[in-house]
Amino acid sequence: MSKKDKKIKVVSLFSGIGGFEEGIRKSKLDYDLVFASEIDENAKKSFAANFDSSTMHGDITKVDENIVPEHDLLVGGFPCQSFSIAGSMKGFNDVRGTLFFDIVRILKVKKPKYFLLENVKNLISHDNGNTIRVILDSLNRLDYFIDFSIIDSKDSGVPQSRNRTYIIGIKNGNKELYQEDSHSSNVSKLKRAYNTKEFNSFNFFNYVSFNNKMLSLVDVIDDEVKEKYYFNADKVVNYLNENKYDDITSKKHEIVKLFDLPRSVHNDLDRQRRVYSVKGISPTVLARTDSTKIYIKNNNLFRIRKITPEENFYVQGFSKSFVNNIKKIGMTEGQMYKQSGNAVSPPVITGIINHLYDEYISKE
Repeated sequence: MSKKDKKIKVVSLFSGIGGFEEGIRKSKLDYDLVFASEIDENAKKSFAANFDSSTMHGDITKVDENIVPEHDLLVGGFPCQSFSIAGSMKGFNDVRGTLFFDIVRILKVKKPKYFLLENVKNLISHDNGNTIRVILDSLNRLDYFIDFSIIDSKDSGVPQSRNRTYIIGIKNGNKELYQEDSHSSNVSKLKRAYNTKEFNSFNFFNYVSFNNKMLSLVDVIDDEVKEKYYFNADKVVNYLNENKYDDITSKKHEIVKLFDLPRSVHNDLDRQRRVYSVKGISPTVLARTDSTKIYIKNNNLFRIRKITPEENFYVQGFSKSFVNNIKKIGMTEGQMYKQSGNAVSPPVITGIINHLYDEYISKE
């Protein structure tokens, strides 16, 4: 099937600011977003700054699955919750009352050909592994062939290490025993267990590739930022005057921590006293205003500053135009930190969707 033959209809759940949508928009897929859902009002405003929001709905738990349009691909990064019945194979009873249930009830009624879900890395081990088993078994019962893995966003080129669980499903696919997972030994262990069961498995994520430039923080941070982002307390300034740290000489696509500020100098949590090289990449950005701290030369002095809300988006792989559209509507800095930290990394989605298109959609 060529792109011109048919637009793929997409439904987005737990849409946030549109990380999935941005990844799909940058992919090979010719698509129409026919339905989106997000409960957070500020996230919906940022979504509307970059996408057509005429298909946007609110709380998915209050949306009747029958009014969701017919579609080919369902995507979403759903919140992680425990299930009350541990491995008892009760079907819908296992997931009822959780937000994952809202995905299942839509898949059951609308039966899209494909779905792509995202969650935290620890979904694999959450609730002693019960959560992921209930999720996979629930999807399998709907006649989807399933693959799952953990992908680090840095593999897509972005200057951030961000491990996330991805689950993909194809309706009535071709069964393959799971191979050893190329990303995670914990995933491999679970896949070996599923190879001993009656389970509709196939291998997808081992073959997803990213051909993007490997970026470091220095490639995306702004040259000039407001003074308020710098650490200007006397104790910090004096400490830096007395202690000189050597940065690495060339860029690396990995986290490079240069030093920890002593607690006596900056009395904060351990995580907030870590200072990183801009020639490396950021640890996982969070939905918080206390963002990654970097060691940077400013007016011939080495200083420490946190990355700005705009830069928080850039290390996720969002473009400057995307971020500027959010700034134009007057979104607060606190919300921008929150929204960028909660988002999926668009370049990861682009790589996954491109592989889905090349190997499956284009061959229909």
